[in-house]
This record gives sequence, structure tokens and C-alpha cells, in this order.
Amino acid sequence: MPQSLSANFPIAHNFGSRCRLLARPLWLGFACVFAAAGCGGESSPGTDSPARPFTEISLTLSCPDPAFASAITPSVKSWATRTGAKVTIRTEAMAIGDTSDIGIIPTAELGMWADRNDLAPVPAGFRVVDHPYQWSGLLPEYREHLIEWGGQARALPLAGDGALLVYRADRLTDPKFVAAFRERLGRDPAVPATWEDFAVLAVQFAEFDRKPSLPPMTAAETADVFFRVAACFDRLAMNETGVKVGTGVSSASFAHDVGTGDSRLNAPCFLAAAEWLGSLPKSVGGPVDPAVALSKGDAMLAVVTLTQLAKLPKENGRIPARFGIAPLPGTRKYFDHEQKQFVPVGTANYVPYFAGGKLGVVRARCPKQEAAFDLLAELGSPTRSLELLSTPGLGVGPFRNAHLERDRLSAWFGYGFDADRSKALQDMMRHYARPEVRNPVYGLRGPDQQALNAAAAEELTKIATGTVTPNVGLNQLLGAWNRIDEKTPKETRLRWRKLSSGVN
Repeated sequence: MPQSLSANFPIAHNFGSRCRLLARPLWLGFACVFAAAGCGGESSPGTDSPARPFTEISLTLSCPDPAFASAITPSVKSWATRTGAKVTIRTEAMAIGDTSDIGIIPTAELGMWADRNDLAPVPAGFRVVDHPYQWSGLLPEYREHLIEWGGQARALPLAGDGALLVYRADRLTDPKFVAAFRERLGRDPAVPATWEDFAVLAVQFAEFDRKPSLPPMTAAETADVFFRVAACFDRLAMNETGVKVGTGVSSASFAHDVGTGDSRLNAPCFLAAAEWLGSLPKSVGGPVDPAVALSKGDAMLAVVTLTQLAKLPKENGRIPARFGIAPLPGTRKYFDHEQKQFVPVGTANYVPYFAGGKLGVVRARCPKQEAAFDLLAELGSPTRSLELLSTPGLGVGPFRNAHLERDRLSAWFGYGFDADRSKALQDMMRHYARPEVRNPVYGLRGPDQQALNAAAAEELTKIATGTVTPNVGLNQLLGAWNRIDEKTPKETRLRWRKLSSGVN
């Protein structure tokens, strides 16, 4: 049910106890974060605004995630009180032809809306150095790519995403398992630094315990992991001074070739990822939350999102030491497009893959765009974003440089780790984003991404469950994507691929 927020009317807290829980994000130590954010660091927009500049203005905001809508409600109320505006929050997704002025959408949906010219461009003033929003504080992946369509910023980031490994540290050091592992492989087991090591460890746990070692994943989770692994096989991670374009593929190309618009699913990196997926020990039963499986001993290691990480059990307010955490692995090799072969690397090759998070957008037909963008700037501001980041149940990952700075460590305390593992968690999110890598990979985000992602989830699950071989499954996925492509003129698809990749 919609809730109206204004300086004149109280908020209708219709999310009950869930709202009260999620509206308490800062924990005991977070006051120092606000102090740091307000003293010489990033600050919230609106502090110098004239009193109640948007009196009598009414806005409707659509946010289909009830938990996120509940978490931002106090900030929206504060903004409405300060500016004099009235805001109605709806927990339905923004839809074509509806009355919403502002939408909170998945990052992948930007192209669907922007390609219809349904989104207003972000005002140029946001980029001014002394603007309180502090545009330059955004991570480069968001500032330069994920909020843009056609070379123009059409959104403001409100939530990044994040993923890492969780493993049973107690089992990894169990003497019997260590002895068995050493007997088979001639070395001691270790936390996986590469995806190849991840598969080996999962297989050894499964064979030793004679039961699955990985939690069953949803189809979407399977596809997400597949593309993350393929990204590391596809290119060598390079910093700004080392970026180059190899023959045969642009650094902007991944799922599709931006030069032709065609799928790259027949590229070596995807076959390598499919073979890796097929090598994992098979799980039994339907999808389960990895935190639950790890807690019960039904899984020994897993790729988890920040939302799932928050569900690990706590003892005396802390996550027990038996749950170890580690950054996402890389690969032992990558495909060199000049040499046309896989090349080994000395250290794990980790290439970031960005496909999640949330964006705030303003409809092109919104009559009060200045007010709408001012509200989004408040929600995505340095201070407000730290509040959301510090609420573990939301699973908000970093999208500002400040989120990864050590003096903002308090924002990560809410997950329930001790001091050392809280530092490690922040470091893992820095590794996840790796802002210094200038040739990362981006998930599908064109107007046809929903159909393409659905097909990928369906066909890749067949590989993960052993229903088909990796080669057959990948060919079936290629066929499914080709059939989807046939529904759209080639020139349109090519334009979508270029715009999705940031090539104008």
C-alpha cells in the first residue's frame, strides 16, 4: 500500500517490525562514521538548500523491494520534512504508463527504460567539484558506465552488490580430511585462490564426506557464477596504464561482440567456464540458502552474496570462527586474444563482473525533476549510503570510494564478525570491486536482458546438474540466444550491444 511522506503528514509505517529492524542500521559504533563523514570527508547534499524549496510538490516513488523501501523511508521522511515536499512510496515495480515520478530499479534494467527515452538525464550540476553529492566519490564502474546509456548519465546509484566465499574453516583443518587430501593430491588443503582450486576442494569434500559439498543454487545464481568465472578466463585484469585491445575482441565485449552485435558464447572463455561448472560435485534437491546449508553442515563452501552473508548464525552476537570468509577467486589462466590461446598467470587472475545493485531514476515526464533528483541525491549521498551499507539485511555493496576506506570500517561491523574479520570483509569488497582494474566485465543490461538472462539460467542449470555435457549445454544456450536475437532487427541489436558496453 502506498505511504505518503511530507512535512505535514506522518509516515504510515506499514512494514511493522521489519521496518523498525531495518531502520536501525548503525549499531553501537557507527556514530564515529557520521563524525568522519561530516568532518573533512564526504557530506550529504541539501545542507545549503533554501528552506523548504519544494513546498506543495508531490512525488511518487516506486520501489519493488519492500525491505529496501522500508530502510529508505526515514531518509525520505527527513528530506520531505526539510524541503516541504510530499512523497508517496509504492512497493510496486515501476511500470510503463504508471504515475511514478521516481523508480528504484535493478541495475540491469537501465537500458530497458533509457532506450525508450523514458528517463531524465542527471543534471550536469551534479558533476561540479563542490556539489555536495560528490560525484567524484563514486566508484568508476558506476560513475563511468553503470549509470550511463548513450553517453549520458540516466541514473544515480543507490546500492552496489557484493559476493565472497564462505567456507567451513573447522572442516578445512580437520586432521582426517587434511590427511585424506594430502594422500590424494600431495599437498594440504587451502582456501581457494582460483576457481580451479574451488572445484578441486569441493570435489574432495564431496568424496570424503560422501555427500554434496556445495549448496544447490537457484538457476539465476548458477548463471551469475558462470559469468563471473568466464570473465576471469576472458581477459587479463589490467590497470589504467596497461589496458589494451587484443586482436579479435574489444575490451568492451563480453557476452556479445560490440563490433558485430553477435553472441560470444562460442568464445574459449565460455567453454572453459562451462567445463568448470560441469566439474563441480552435483548437489541434491532444490535451491537452499547457502547460510543455512553451511550452518547445518550440508555444505562446506559456497559463493554467497552480502544478503546471504547476513544470515549466518551468531553466537553471543558474533559469527563463530568455524565460518571462514575469503575473496572471490580468479583463474590460473586467461585467453590471450593475440596469441589465440590460454596463457597461465603467476597469481590468480580476478576480473570484476558487475551485474547487480540498484539505481534511482527519474521519469522524463516528471514535472518536478529538480525535486526528484534532489531526493535521489539524498538517498545516494555519502552519509545516507553508509547507513544503507551498514544494514546487513539489505545486502548493499559498495558504490562509493568511501565505502572501502578504512576509516569507514564501522559500516561493516553489522555483519557480526570480530574486528579482524570485519577488516577482512571490507578488504574482500575492495577486491570484489577492484576500482584499479580498467577492463572489468558488465552483465547484460540491454532491453532484451531479461529474456537472455532467463535462457542462460535455464540452460546453464542443465550443465550444473549434469543433465547435459558442458559443450552441449553451451550450444543449446547459444541457440536459445540466437532465437531471441531473431525477434529484433540486427541494427537495433547492434545498437543495444554498443550502448550496453559504453560504446557510443
